Amino acid sequence: MGANKLKIGEVIKIALISLVVSACSLLAYDKFFATKIVTFDLKGYIAVLRDLYLTKQIDEAELKKRIDKIEEVVAKTPKRKIIITSDVILGGDRVENLTPEFKGYPTKKAEIPEPQSK
Repeated sequence: MGANKLKIGEVIKIALISLVVSACSLLAYDKFFATKIVTFDLKGYIAVLRDLYLTKQIDEAELKKRIDKIEEVVAKTPKRKIIITSDVILGGDRVENLTPEFKGYPTKKAEIPEPQSK
């Protein structure tokens, strides 16, 4: 009768191993297989590009390059990620944002000077 009983130490070992395997499985699923929703602020990105172009902070070639960046971001996004424009997302701070940054340029409308009329 005593040979079939599990000792408390063995039960704890089995429980810990099960817990570790389950946690690793969940983390791997979340990292590599679960569908994720990500945002792209298309409206804001285009508005900033327009403002930068109109204030002559970027030229036409840079404008085209940055517009092509939109297609590049979409093409490089893994298939398990669903891209939704940020204007339809509520609580966007809880969702990954794929919108490219403007390095070296001001991005807030208040920082971009208005075009001077001639």
